[in-house]
Amino acid sequence: MAALVVTVSPANGMSDKEGRIGIFPGGATTTMYPAGTPFWVGYGFAADSVGGADLDDVGTRFELDVNGEPVSMLTELHTNSGLPVRKTNIAEFPSGLPAGWHDLTGRWYDRGRLILSSRISIQFVER
Repeated sequence: MAALVVTVSPANGMSDKEGRIGIFPGGATTTMYPAGTPFWVGYGFAADSVGGADLDDVGTRFELDVNGEPVSMLTELHTNSGLPVRKTNIAEFPSGLPAGWHDLTGRWYDRGRLILSSRISIQFVER
């Protein structure tokens, strides 16, 4: 089994922690966010002590829906000596979301098996 990890967003210069919205259960989650402001949501997996063979499985992934619709994810697989060591899935919102309430639902899968899910509602407000 792969371990869950939190990651930074490498694309579009959005690795600024301030632009990250966390939805991990029990973690710090905002209830309000400025409308039209860039943000990203991303999580991933690290290899367990046995090795990273499960990381290159398409079934090991993080998925995100916004308002019930699937979001396109950027996926990166990091290797060391040819073995997978970390896989990250990131959704970027360079234009943010419009004002109003939005539901974000995340699902974490290990080899195709759902291992964790989270749903939050955030109010995006005009600045």
